[in-house]
Amino acid sequence: MVKVFKKGVLGSMTVMLMLSGFLVACSKDEGASTATTSPSGSNSATPSKEPEKPAKIRVTLWDRANAPEGQNLGNNSIIKYVIDETKKVGLDVEFVSLPRAQESEKLNVWMASGEAPDVILTYSMDTIFKYAEQGGLWELDTYLAKYPDLIKNNKLALDQVGMYKGKRYAIPALKANTYSGPNMKIRKDWLDALGMKNPTTNEELYQVLKAFKEKDPGNVGKDKVIPWALPAINQSMKAFYYGPMFGFGVNMDGPSNQFYAPDGNYKNGVFTSAVATPEGKAYYQWMNKVYKEGLISKEFVTDVNSQQFTQQVNSGVAGFVDSNDTPWNLNVSTRKSVPTANWVPVEPFKRPDGTQVMSKVSDFSMLVAVPKSSKNPDAVMKYLNWMVQPKNLATVQSGIEGVNWKDDGGVKVQIDPELNKKTTWVSLAGDLAIVQQGGPALNKEQLLKSVALSLPDDKQREEYANSFVTYYDIFKKFGKPNTVIDSPRPVALKTVAVIEKSLYEGISKVIISTDFEKTYAEMLGSWERAGGKDYDKEISDAYKTMKK
Repeated sequence: MVKVFKKGVLGSMTVMLMLSGFLVACSKDEGASTATTSPSGSNSATPSKEPEKPAKIRVTLWDRANAPEGQNLGNNSIIKYVIDETKKVGLDVEFVSLPRAQESEKLNVWMASGEAPDVILTYSMDTIFKYAEQGGLWELDTYLAKYPDLIKNNKLALDQVGMYKGKRYAIPALKANTYSGPNMKIRKDWLDALGMKNPTTNEELYQVLKAFKEKDPGNVGKDKVIPWALPAINQSMKAFYYGPMFGFGVNMDGPSNQFYAPDGNYKNGVFTSAVATPEGKAYYQWMNKVYKEGLISKEFVTDVNSQQFTQQVNSGVAGFVDSNDTPWNLNVSTRKSVPTANWVPVEPFKRPDGTQVMSKVSDFSMLVAVPKSSKNPDAVMKYLNWMVQPKNLATVQSGIEGVNWKDDGGVKVQIDPELNKKTTWVSLAGDLAIVQQGGPALNKEQLLKSVALSLPDDKQREEYANSFVTYYDIFKKFGKPNTVIDSPRPVALKTVAVIEKSLYEGISKVIISTDFEKTYAEMLGSWERAGGKDYDKEISDAYKTMKK
């Protein structure tokens, strides 16, 4: 069953072909396809005269407005697989669709009203801390202990996060491939047309963006070219500014948060949020200049669903982006309009001190929690344990074996890209496979094998494999995961939501302001009133305890 809170959100957009969704090694474990009935995931069943009624659980599924036209959760084969197969282990699963852009707001309403689904999701440890402190979440230690398969699969993630005051309140999804995250990409075909090289500093990027605007190397029309595509700054934004901000010397020294940018610097025992650092101010002033000169999307503030951003990339009028997308996936999208488009990765910019750094994902990803309003936390653990079985995990990650992909020596080979666009969109962001996002990074040989059917041309396969090898290598060389503070932070519990809201609003105003100094001072004041300084002090104190 599927419950949709916002009518019409699913099924309105055309999804990009995400070949990277198939870069997941799979296991030829035939036993995994057999329904499990015991807590350990074994196939032993206790004879019963009358079958027990399936345990009903409602599972949050984020709606990213990426369903192809005519497609929705109700007619999706992967969703049907989950619902049908979990019935065999005594579960009645209902998916509750939640618009990604409304995650925090809706979650707060759900928790306050006692109407939250049995499975809630967040990427924020602060959110888990807040609801755990309020008594709003189930302690999961006892329930988790009954499911060794889940513990074994997710051990690396479980060892790092999900605890509060010595008790477990969240099950973190395992991030099998950590060579990913926000990354800068640029149109090499535009650079080649101008005789320019990949930028290595923010100043070089500025000069490249100016050249894109003034010389229109893509011949899209000077009034249409978007040197730097950027959507509105909000919780669901599909592009960021990690790279350029790192280039100004801002670090990711703070704990993970839901504001998509380097969060601040830790120096001499003191943490300072980016907004209050000299490096952060310099960056925002530079962004203000870039905006005034028409080098980023003029209407980015209104692009709250990233639809304009997506259209700019897909139509071939954008020259530079900073997003979670891989260069290859952007090429797939843009080449439908511009066959010669060539997106390539940009290495982290050299900072004032000569270093280069970029953010990469940690060994854990989203956090799964069970609200106290749920009547059956054990059923939730049973659902997660069902999902870690190899066949089930492969299906929720990449679709139906034999229909969407086939196994070739432990590599998932995509069968029909056009068919997959209509079905695997529900799995692309990892929102369905809530126990594990992706599989280990593939080497070049495995990459070539994974697209043997979908890319029959040798040159295309070679380009595909080389694109991902280069992409992974950049993260291996420069990537740095976020710091984890897995301890109570009462100040953050009270202030983080207000701080994030003030930054979402304030930074947009700073970028488009006609009086930067005045608007920046107002933003800084709003951040301080929201509790920003106290938030920073709490992090500093936590690091002293951790001896960071």
